[in-house]
Amino acid sequence: MMIIGSFITLGFYWGDLVIYSTVGLIVYVIIMVVGSALDKKFNNSMQTFFDGKEERLFDDNNLLRSFALLLITLLPYLLYLHALALFAAIDFAGYTLVYFGSERIPVVLLVGLAIVVIGTGLAILIGFYFMFFPPKRKTIGIVLNEREQQHLWAVSMEIAEEMKTKPINKMIVTQNPGICVYLEGNTFLTLLGRGKKVLEIGLPSLHNMNTREFKAILSHEYGHFSHRDTQWSVFTYSMGTSLINTLRSMPGPKRGSEWGLIRLIMAINPAYWIFLIYTMLYFKITNGFSRIREVMADIVAMNLYGGKSFASALMKVAVNDTFYSDVIQPVWHSSLIESNLAISHFSKAMDNFYADHTTNEDIEELKKRILSRSQTHSIYDSHPALKTRIDYAMKYKDKEINISQQDESFNTSVDFDKIFNNATPDELPISKLFNDWDLINTKIAELFNMSLTHTKSALPK
Repeated sequence: MMIIGSFITLGFYWGDLVIYSTVGLIVYVIIMVVGSALDKKFNNSMQTFFDGKEERLFDDNNLLRSFALLLITLLPYLLYLHALALFAAIDFAGYTLVYFGSERIPVVLLVGLAIVVIGTGLAILIGFYFMFFPPKRKTIGIVLNEREQQHLWAVSMEIAEEMKTKPINKMIVTQNPGICVYLEGNTFLTLLGRGKKVLEIGLPSLHNMNTREFKAILSHEYGHFSHRDTQWSVFTYSMGTSLINTLRSMPGPKRGSEWGLIRLIMAINPAYWIFLIYTMLYFKITNGFSRIREVMADIVAMNLYGGKSFASALMKVAVNDTFYSDVIQPVWHSSLIESNLAISHFSKAMDNFYADHTTNEDIEELKKRILSRSQTHSIYDSHPALKTRIDYAMKYKDKEINISQQDESFNTSVDFDKIFNNATPDELPISKLFNDWDLINTKIAELFNMSLTHTKSALPK
């Protein structure tokens, strides 16, 4: 590659920088245009389902392969930008010195330019390190082994058998909201799909959920494994971690201190702006790819347990996670720290909070607010809008529910009371899947109380 030859020969010329930058810009535009076209094609595919022109929500393998290839292209392009950024920083410093000529060059200018060149080089090295050795996920929770949680593991095995895939290797219950899966292990092994399959269950997300709804969510997560989404996640996570750490370490515009000549030189650093512009492209392409994979995992869940159960589960998780993060957790932190108290049973404490501080009308209003702010997704969202997912779930298999199309943004009219409050008698509460529900809640409460202690110790005296 010509740019590597310039480094070898130490030929840092302005004309070469223009050529290399033009090449980089052309590639940037091509990736952006192709990514936008693929994203539009995906949205059109979903729209045809809503319009009743297609029975399948999404089934376009060519689009998937094209998006995957585009995603892979981001890596060599990022490596090219590493070289371009360092070349630009050196050129910037060199031609600034040439501009001053033989006149006496201010020391502060030399310091600023040295910071830009050396800092850019170090930042790129830091980025390379995090690309190959990204931080491992650190989950604080209770590991559920198969011997102690036979019912829960039996459900997992049942879904794995239905999907003709290998079951997960590890389950963890945590005090934080959210349910997700990931591969645990060495970066290179997880890229090959050889890591340990982990299911992480946030106890707040399970509030008021029944077993069928949990199975629908679990089958969605299994869908990520069967489609190898967790391997793609390792790839994008490594690239994203590298990119973020490079930007953080690189000389650029900084906040919090007075402006001076050195700060001005750092703010102009072209390498910083090259990486910042690439960041926008990275998130657009990776999140567009992620949205398709989420829909594919949704299809798995709806095929196994129906659209109605999946829609109900999605809504409950959204309500639980939002209410816990925005209301319960802040109130608990402030009130328990102030009164020097603790909780003894996590789920009972949540139940009591709901009973004491909310009514059915409050929860219905929260559902409406969540759906109203999720009408459509942004190009930078990793998941389709919740409203969109609820709408296609209800249309997917529950043909008896009347869904009327209102506009192009999938804004449908659904009787949510009928959907979420009409559970069949044989649907047991989620607690029945755990052999020792009370013991688990006691342990999670202890973890929460420990976090309160750490929070309290960090507060100013």
